[in-house]
Amino acid sequence: MGARPERIVDQFEREDLKFFEPDGKVGLLATLDPEGLPHVTLLTAMQAKDERHLVFGQFCEGRGKRFAEDRKKTGFLLMTLDRRLWRGTALWTGKAQSGPEHEILNRKPMWRYNSYFGIHTVHYLDLVSVTPGEDLPMAAVIRGVVSASIARRFGRNRAPGTELGGGADPGRGTELGVGPLNPWTRAFISRTGNLKFAAYVGGDGFPRIVPQFAASCLDDRRVLLPGAEYPEDLARIPRGAAVALFTLSLDMEDVLVRGRWEPGRRGGVILVDWVYNSMPPVAEQIYPPVDLARKIEAF
Repeated sequence: MGARPERIVDQFEREDLKFFEPDGKVGLLATLDPEGLPHVTLLTAMQAKDERHLVFGQFCEGRGKRFAEDRKKTGFLLMTLDRRLWRGTALWTGKAQSGPEHEILNRKPMWRYNSYFGIHTVHYLDLVSVTPGEDLPMAAVIRGVVSASIARRFGRNRAPGTELGGGADPGRGTELGVGPLNPWTRAFISRTGNLKFAAYVGGDGFPRIVPQFAASCLDDRRVLLPGAEYPEDLARIPRGAAVALFTLSLDMEDVLVRGRWEPGRRGGVILVDWVYNSMPPVAEQIYPPVDLARKIEAF
């Protein structure tokens, strides 16, 4: 189906800035790895500095902050606890270990009373584009959850509403336990109530984040995005493009997977070939397996 026009502007509404200040929100940053593939990082310490600028605080090491600094082009999503969200693109422009934004972020309750660590670096982003605040389409999410449940129950190789096309390999992944997605990861991604966000690289080279709460695993290699929510965004992703899916629980557990996109009539399937644990204390690639004996980089 074709993509519907959406309203995109180049600055936040002033009255929206207060919604970005609390720690109790979801903040996501999409970046580009050295191969230009999408990567997603959870950043609760992210907020608007003003109508045209964003800042985020860094308290631990991870790939996403390094990718933002190296490649500059980023995508972001901010979602409040009442499921109102803003999505857009921004350019990384610099960082500092002192200054007013450093003080503001470290005075927040989450960091002010933290006995072990605080925010040591503040990163600065120039806003490029943003969709004005909108409510998460919960009715569409529910339809997608039902569709994904039917797909899992009645047919892995032919999911309702998702024609895999000639690029897919229907036979792959039917032997569970040998693919990238282990039982914990499959259950975690498929769990209703977990927050799920897809990321892809747009034609302008900026990564973009799309809520996909109805995403679910078909088997140990394939993740179904039913396309009930934001189908116009999924329609923009070309066959074979790299798509990442970041899944987050309310207990702050998360996992990031990535693979090749196979579109359908509505939505599509991610053929997963890469899995990443982004949770502290050690963020590391899970699949393909890493030889930890050779991975030691510093003592």
